[in-house]
Amino acid sequence: MVPTVSFRMMRWASALVVLVCAVVALAPLSLRNTVLPDTVLVDALSFYGVTAAAYVLLPFVRRGDVAIVAMWIVLGVGVAPCFSGQEISASHMFADMAGVLMAAGPVYIARFRQVAQGDVRARRRREIELSDVLPILPAIKGRV
Repeated sequence: MVPTVSFRMMRWASALVVLVCAVVALAPLSLRNTVLPDTVLVDALSFYGVTAAAYVLLPFVRRGDVAIVAMWIVLGVGVAPCFSGQEISASHMFADMAGVLMAAGPVYIARFRQVAQGDVRARRRREIELSDVLPILPAIKGRV
């Protein structure tokens, strides 16, 4: 018997991830340089932590969606200094991207290993879910 996670817990986890991402995205505009040292290592580790936490706290969100949202946040953080009159730092943006890739890389490597071992489904998960809800769907797909 697999324990189920309640939707309320998933909503709280999602809200926490959004809050953390908002703090990371807005921190360059205010207190970040006074609280944290301005190094690329801190940038990479902070984005690694946020992305890894998103993968842990949002297990039912597709792995590609988590990585894409993390990259959009990287873009937001990279452009945010422009609003306070500062220049964009390419080294910090690349460090942010490296942090996301450090967290997302093992997820994709694990999936590659599963496929290499033959762990593939005949149909995709979304098609299986839809065929359970709409049993006529496979018959319609066969005709088209």
